[in-house]
Amino acid sequence: MIKIIGSEVGDINARAFVDSAPIMDKVWAEKSGLGWVGKNTNLIHPKKGSFFFVAEIVLDVELDYDNPINDYCGTCTKCIDECPTGAIVEPYVVDGSKCISYFTIELKSDIPIEQQGKFEKWAFGCDICQDVCPWNKFSKPHSEEAFSPNPKLLSFTGKDWEELSEDVFKEIFKRSAVKRTKFEGLKRNLKFIGN
Repeated sequence: MIKIIGSEVGDINARAFVDSAPIMDKVWAEKSGLGWVGKNTNLIHPKKGSFFFVAEIVLDVELDYDNPINDYCGTCTKCIDECPTGAIVEPYVVDGSKCISYFTIELKSDIPIEQQGKFEKWAFGCDICQDVCPWNKFSKPHSEEAFSPNPKLLSFTGKDWEELSEDVFKEIFKRSAVKRTKFEGLKRNLKFIGN
């Protein structure tokens, strides 16, 4: 994309990011009209929902830009009502320290007692606030092969999860973000799902 822009406007200095730099991508996406930041703090596109990645190109040339669009959350509070840990403390405000994603990915110590049993079937991350969002009826499944799970993972049973070894963890999550929680973190998380 940077080459395409360069071919249109001349020499540029630019860098591209997809969740890989400290850039407020949702804020810039909202300002550019890609959607609105909903009550669950996710960017929502009126024809695609919120299940997508936001990419940005930072460059040293001024371009024509679009304008923000309206917020269409209206009176809906499904994301707030369905959050099992109360992480959406008010519309448009998420307390990250209460989010299942924080507990299952970022937290390296024990899961606090008051949060145990609230994770439903989530052992890594959480999408409940997106799953219940009416705008995601417009979401479409991806066709990106790189996002497909390891085939071995698809045949896992409850027993496979109980007996998960570090070697198997490394094999099936070799190219996966699940590595962020590490083997011990995933084993910890598995104890609390469905309880």
